[in-house]
Amino acid sequence: MAGSAQWPIAPMKATSGKLPRGEAWMYEPKWDGHRVIVRTRGDRIEAVSSNGIDRTARWPWLAEAVRSSIAADVILDGEIIALDDDGRHSFQLVGRPDRPHAFIVFDMLAVDGKELMGRPWRERRDLLEDRVTPTPPLSITPVTDDADALMEATLANGFEGIIAKRSDSTYLPGRRTPSWIKVKHRREQEVVIGGYLLGEGNRSTSFGSLLVGVYERQKLRFAGAVGTGFNEVTLRMLQARFAELHTETCPFDPEPKLPRGKARWLRPELVAQVTFGEWTEAGSLRHPVYLGLRDDKSPKKVVREPT
Repeated sequence: MAGSAQWPIAPMKATSGKLPRGEAWMYEPKWDGHRVIVRTRGDRIEAVSSNGIDRTARWPWLAEAVRSSIAADVILDGEIIALDDDGRHSFQLVGRPDRPHAFIVFDMLAVDGKELMGRPWRERRDLLEDRVTPTPPLSITPVTDDADALMEATLANGFEGIIAKRSDSTYLPGRRTPSWIKVKHRREQEVVIGGYLLGEGNRSTSFGSLLVGVYERQKLRFAGAVGTGFNEVTLRMLQARFAELHTETCPFDPEPKLPRGKARWLRPELVAQVTFGEWTEAGSLRHPVYLGLRDDKSPKKVVREPT
């Protein structure tokens, strides 16, 4: 059975870098959603996030989508995305019950009891296309050997970037290797929320900005304040999440210098995704914009991404 592979499986990760070229490489869009590994065993379907948390109950539509597309015991690697009013995927909308979701599959790790992770990507891709019949809301991510065309198309359609994969790459669970390279149109960073600044004006009843950081040698280093990217729904949702996380202890080491009496500290349990301009010499994010929360990432694993 496909369940013979050790479970749960940590997904293989791409390394940030420049666009590689050559006959050894294939290219696919980089989806802006939540990574999920799905295993089917007979009538039983399980879904886990990238940090091994069972998410089967969170995506009740996923089981039927998989059953409609696959007549085999498999382990699939893919991404849960949410769609906005224009049909584009949006990270901020993932998990919203009022939005349509989809499962985008980009790898097959096992089929009918045969583990595939030691086989080259090209072979796994062929098996994926052969054994999976895409049926909405499940689809297979497109691939191409034309990097420039895909870069242009993904930029025009609001994608985060593309992933370049070596055709001969094996699947290395939990590893970040140069066999897969992510090339982004914009810079993004996962951050840990360690507090917030009290709001003023039209934000006087909520908060002004999030205080965020990244881990460095087991210490949460302050990386700046995020004050844009919120709407009223987001503000209310975050305030509700903050209610159980308040603490008198600053989670950042060293404690940042902030306006007296304005900061409120939170236990560092929430992970957010932000887009930004660049890192400053002082180690802060320049012009960060909030994109959404990530519940598929462990705060302790949030470190500064290479750019």
